Amino acid sequence: MIYPYRPERESSQGRSRRRHRLSIAPLDLIRETWADLNQNRLRSFLTMLGIAWGVASLIILVAVGEGMRQAHMEKMYAMGRHIIIVWGGSTSIAGPGIRPNKQIYLTVDDYEILQREAFHLQRLSPELSRYDLISATDINQGNFDVSGVLVDYMAMRSIFPAQGRQFIEKDITDAARVCIIGHEVNRQLFAGRAAPGDPVRLQGYTYRLVGILPPKTQNGSYSGRDDGKIFVPYPAMRRDFPFRSGPYGDRHISNLILQPKGMAEGDVAELQVREILARHHHFDPLDEDALPIWNTATDAKFITQIFSSMKLFLGFVAVVTLLLGGIGVMNIMLVSVRERTREIGLRKALGATRLNILAMFFLEALLISLGSGLLGYLGAMGLCGVINSLPLPDVFAGMIVSKWVGLSAFGFLVFVALAAAFYPSYTAAFLDPVEALRFEE
Repeated sequence: MIYPYRPERESSQGRSRRRHRLSIAPLDLIRETWADLNQNRLRSFLTMLGIAWGVASLIILVAVGEGMRQAHMEKMYAMGRHIIIVWGGSTSIAGPGIRPNKQIYLTVDDYEILQREAFHLQRLSPELSRYDLISATDINQGNFDVSGVLVDYMAMRSIFPAQGRQFIEKDITDAARVCIIGHEVNRQLFAGRAAPGDPVRLQGYTYRLVGILPPKTQNGSYSGRDDGKIFVPYPAMRRDFPFRSGPYGDRHISNLILQPKGMAEGDVAELQVREILARHHHFDPLDEDALPIWNTATDAKFITQIFSSMKLFLGFVAVVTLLLGGIGVMNIMLVSVRERTREIGLRKALGATRLNILAMFFLEALLISLGSGLLGYLGAMGLCGVINSLPLPDVFAGMIVSKWVGLSAFGFLVFVALAAAFYPSYTAAFLDPVEALRFEE
């Protein structure tokens, strides 16, 4: 009996070996990608430029927004970090036992009451201010603001001497005649050469210099810039320069400086202060004229929201730019699939699987996207470095690139690259080999 010839079926191991031979090595893939990009230089350059600019713009725009935010917050914190300044006013709301236009005087008693009852506050200090003639010698003299404060005031108002020290509790308990001077006071009285231990004459009293402040750039103040101020311990100020007029004599203070336990408690702390002092002075707690308050914690929260919104907007613009670059990559890959349709058909006829074709175009799109994204990242970081090395204006702290911005840019780039590569790769992988071989451009 003659049996018909039937060729042996190729084993699964043989098919795997043959398919392995048809797969593309990574080095060959890079060569093919480079050859395809080189063949269409202008198209490839414009596509890669879109991705590179998208990544660069994402980093640059967010870095600009962060630099502006930090500069503004640093200048705000130069005056004080989340502080509440309280002054006495006059009543404008009448009520039972309350007459309008009643003058509210703040005293050291108010400080002591708030110290006992205002549990939303972590620091507080009375402030007694005068504008007097100060001298270092008979020749070097000038008129400056003098403020009597407590130890907590130093931290609340960012009083950090460049030379010497801050006030300590012994200065307060001893009512010591010591002082801290601002940069401008140092320049006018000592020609910028003041040193701890130097004498300073305040209206006939000799105070010893214990601290010299560095130059401070503030975007706001409530009683003059710190550069032109002299700070002394509150008990010494109350003894040597008390208020001579008014119903409360030497217990009268200019204002209170308070600090809530956190920025989130700023509004609650302000309301609590109003309620306590309204009860003490017998006025309506809703009467803002009776107790004018500047709450910088609320201002800081508002400024943070503004800059956060600005950063989100700039980031959105950059993300849209990056998405447009991803669309460009997808278009160039679709054109590449069309131009290589017959090649795809030939590869499939020789045994290439859909996975082989999918990987070929998928990796090509990834190489284009990630390569151009890396160039955009390096270009953006280089530009940030160059700008940060230049003299910067006071309103700008430099191009600040945080770690999360770099990671977010890279993560979004990977997402765009995968999204851009999927459709062209899928289209190529599912081409019919017969139709592909018949295809003519």
